[in-house]
Amino acid sequence: MVRPEVSVVIPTYRRPDTLRLVLDGLAAQDHPAQDLEVVVVCDGGNDGSADVVRSRRLPCPVRVLQQPNRGPAAARNLGVEQSRGEVVVFLDDDVIPCPHLVAEHARAHRGHDQLVVIGPLLGRPDEPSPWVRWEAAQLARQYEAMRSGRFPPTPWQFYTGNASVRREHLVGAGGFDVRFRRAEDIELALRLRERGLEFEFRPAAAGLHVARRSYPTLLAAARQYGRNDVLFGTTEERVLGEYRHRHPATRRLIRFGLRHRHLHRLLDPLAAAAATATLRLGARRASLAVCSAIFNLHYWLGVHEALGEEAVRLIGERVPVGGPG
Repeated sequence: MVRPEVSVVIPTYRRPDTLRLVLDGLAAQDHPAQDLEVVVVCDGGNDGSADVVRSRRLPCPVRVLQQPNRGPAAARNLGVEQSRGEVVVFLDDDVIPCPHLVAEHARAHRGHDQLVVIGPLLGRPDEPSPWVRWEAAQLARQYEAMRSGRFPPTPWQFYTGNASVRREHLVGAGGFDVRFRRAEDIELALRLRERGLEFEFRPAAAGLHVARRSYPTLLAAARQYGRNDVLFGTTEERVLGEYRHRHPATRRLIRFGLRHRHLHRLLDPLAAAAATATLRLGARRASLAVCSAIFNLHYWLGVHEALGEEAVRLIGERVPVGGPG
């Protein structure tokens, strides 16, 4: 059997509706079908996703694998293990690929065997959720900064919703660390950087992100990112930068939140109401600012969970020891 140039690996969990759209997008790719395969890993859920995959007709080979729910890191590892392509393109099950996505990833890797390629995750312009809209806006800012050359791509932009690496490097690095169920892509990217790989941003390798994230999920993610950035050993590189580059009002909120960690239970519903109301009134910048502030507060609550009062020292504040947040 001829080895394909590209394997698209998609972990999926309880998203059969968006998975259909992702597969339809892959069916419309302008990359040669004989040089492409799709590997979908159903990470438990018993939601009919495997039947969805089997029912779709694509011009390229499609395989569906199933495992008990072990998280996206384990699902991607299984997909990589079972893939045959020289280049592995990772897509999430809620990222609909634009027609040139696969071809752009493949083109970037040709003639360059030490590359990590990042494609943009585009937000929906009519997105009704203030927190999903905020996340899309943050990504758009990073993409524009990389496109314009204001800063180079780094491991921190390696989101496996839309990214690619040669299979040999994924295997050589040991794959994703299954201990992490969030930011496992960043952790792998840090190890790929240590192996000497370079990072490249490809604006044309775009996918539409039809995210469905609730407010509690956003806050839980923020805390996990804070904890993980400490666990990854990037306190100086990442955590302090996340504070120093924030708006002065956000830094004040973080300091206040670390002094009075129990008060976030009052701030959280107020921030949710404010973000929703300002968006409905057309005050989009105000809505984004509220989302940014509450996300950063919870990020630092996560840092505090990992570091304790050392987190306070990092930002130069003397804060009395309080109860858990």
